[in-house]
Amino acid sequence: MDPQDEGTTRGLVSAWRKCDTCRKVRAIDDFDGGTATCRLCLTAPAPSPRKRSTTTVIRTAPRPPAAPSPAAPGDRGPRLGSVGRGDLEARERRARRAAAEALVELHPEEFGLLLRDARAAEGLRPSAPPAPAPAPDGD
Repeated sequence: MDPQDEGTTRGLVSAWRKCDTCRKVRAIDDFDGGTATCRLCLTAPAPSPRKRSTTTVIRTAPRPPAAPSPAAPGDRGPRLGSVGRGDLEARERRARRAAAEALVELHPEEFGLLLRDARAAEGLRPSAPPAPAPAPDGD
């Protein structure tokens, strides 16, 4: 090394080289003269080729599907092919509301009794009786 390069960045940088084989940065002392490969790569044994693992394929008869276990009442599976939007609870509320509206139309007296009992159980005032349907004009 040149005495004026000592302690400077240029002197430190030139003391290192990158090996073309292992791609590691090594000191110039690890290289033979002007070779681009370090001594470790030159003296290391050649890597053995990787052995390919052989796999054996064994085919068996397909198993019969397991009998489905009965689902618990609170355990719900996915609803495939269900029509609607939103989460499951929202769709259940819409279905319940549609069924209640259909019940009001089909059995208004029974629905009124059920609603009165449910409101009383919740501590609510009884709802107003439904308005009577207008009588058809019989001129």
